[in-house]
Amino acid sequence: MFCSWLLWSALMIAEPPVVKATVRMERPDRHFYQIEMIFPKGAELTRTLQMPVWTPGSYKVRDFARNVEQLGAFTLDGESLPWRKRDKSTWVISVPRNQPFKVAYLVFAYEFSVRTSYLDSFYGFINPASVFFYEPSAMDRPIEVDVIPWQDWSSASALAETGANRYRAENYDELVDSPFQFGKFRRYDFDVNGIPHQWIIAGDVNMNETAMMRSLRQIGLTVGNLFNGYPFRKYTIFSQFRLDGKGGGGLEHRNSTMVQGRGNGFRDKRGWNRFLGLMIHEYFHAWNVKAIRDKALGPFDYQKEIYTELLWLHEGWTSYYDTMLMQRAGFWTDKELRKEVAKQVDGYLQRPGIQYQSLSDASFNAWIHQYQNSETRYNSQVSYYRGGAMSGLALDLFLRRRTKNTVSLDDLMRILYNEYALKGKGLDWNEIVSVVAGVTGNAGIDFMERHIGQANPFPFESLLAHAGLKMVYEDADADEKGDGDEAAEDGDKPYEPNPLVTLGVDVSKRNGAVLVSVVRRGGAGWRAGLDYGDEILAVNERRVTADNFDRILGWSRPGDEVNVLISRAKKILNVPVKLEAAPKKLKLVPDEDADELAREIYTAMFGGQLDEARTQTAKKTDRPRP
Repeated sequence: MFCSWLLWSALMIAEPPVVKATVRMERPDRHFYQIEMIFPKGAELTRTLQMPVWTPGSYKVRDFARNVEQLGAFTLDGESLPWRKRDKSTWVISVPRNQPFKVAYLVFAYEFSVRTSYLDSFYGFINPASVFFYEPSAMDRPIEVDVIPWQDWSSASALAETGANRYRAENYDELVDSPFQFGKFRRYDFDVNGIPHQWIIAGDVNMNETAMMRSLRQIGLTVGNLFNGYPFRKYTIFSQFRLDGKGGGGLEHRNSTMVQGRGNGFRDKRGWNRFLGLMIHEYFHAWNVKAIRDKALGPFDYQKEIYTELLWLHEGWTSYYDTMLMQRAGFWTDKELRKEVAKQVDGYLQRPGIQYQSLSDASFNAWIHQYQNSETRYNSQVSYYRGGAMSGLALDLFLRRRTKNTVSLDDLMRILYNEYALKGKGLDWNEIVSVVAGVTGNAGIDFMERHIGQANPFPFESLLAHAGLKMVYEDADADEKGDGDEAAEDGDKPYEPNPLVTLGVDVSKRNGAVLVSVVRRGGAGWRAGLDYGDEILAVNERRVTADNFDRILGWSRPGDEVNVLISRAKKILNVPVKLEAAPKKLKLVPDEDADELAREIYTAMFGGQLDEARTQTAKKTDRPRP
């Protein structure tokens, strides 16, 4: 008798109450998932269910409850239970004491985004935060999910599979971090340093999938070797492709990622590079975000915003590595990497917002800035993605020069992984600064506080010199001469072309129309009074279209005043604009006077030899832009 009681007690401890969920997709072409969830018995007479308002990795309130329809609450015998909504994402249900109950509802899933859920006649996927309820008082309960696929479709998840189309999460956080994919998909299995990986593909894509699978394996090796280990025992890549160009991007999860792309976007190297960079980024997040985690972001509160100042590190440094690792993985030469770094530095320095918002402030305000753009964003804000990537580049150069190339950003990442991730500790600003100070002393603290904690742009002219590179500016169309060709002396030209000019605005071209999208702070259009949304109809009485806009501007020279005919709020206005020279394009040129340390740093960062790079680079010099 006593032994039986002990056995019963052990079973009760080993098998906690389980939430059971069932997912059906009875008419995929109607875009509804049919969801049923059964919650274990409890002592309360009223039970509270909630649906997240946001999903980890995407810092915007999305109010997933807006897609819930036809909810009903029942006993397990099918008797209806009364319920009411307490707020937009909370349901309160009256339940007999010590009785389980179930809810059945529909989820409309027709937003093609890695942050939400989707279903159509070709395939479907679920971001669990946008579909499944949780009971706030019992979020640590295991959840079993049974999937009933449509007809001959299959299902897949990064969760443990306990049966055919049956999956188990040990708690709600694990469920939210484990997406599902459904349909007739292709699957590739491959091994990376003894870690099983799988790539699951839905949709049509003009890609050599076998070659891409080999590239994905190379990414796995490159990132894993950087950290000397993996934070997961298995990794799954879920991917969806469309031929209409919709969707894109990725979202990281603890042992998987969901990525999307253009099905016809792999015809050239640019499409391959775009997808490979995306895959490096999302894969790297398994270390930097999921393992090296922000103290402020855990445990998750799914009902409100959670604020952090570290997205410049989590997203920004990941963006830095998705560029640098393209060379280390063998996809780029040092020349290609140098060209991309020049492009990114140029874009960073041209953005007026870097002088008005710090990277830590951009991180903290992600909830109201990153996914809710205003017209002034370019002029007033910095991106914690690209600005954060520049912080990675700047700190890498700073560390290498300061320590004579014995310590790099790689070493910092390994310290964060070994001392924080593997020990289950979260990070905050002070701990990041402390790690940097441990290598550089007060100089590193001052560097971070000045350029990350405050809105002071990174001094890239001096920083890039640490790697033997000079910042040189040339005409934006210089690539037409061929990258690496000797530049012709001015006296050798048999003609004198008009310099490129600009209105000081960025434009978007839609349905043949030319619309002002950005008015650059302090530029020609800013001074003249051009405004966001203006449609440019004509310049100097010459009709402007999306096809001829650049050519029409090319009739003039810097300093000329042109009459710009615009349509604003259904009124026709004429705005005189004094044209300015178009910004020159930044090129990173090897410095023939670089010292030996700079040459070593160049090799360590870019993977080539500085002397060889110099012989391949045009010797054109232009005065740096002030």
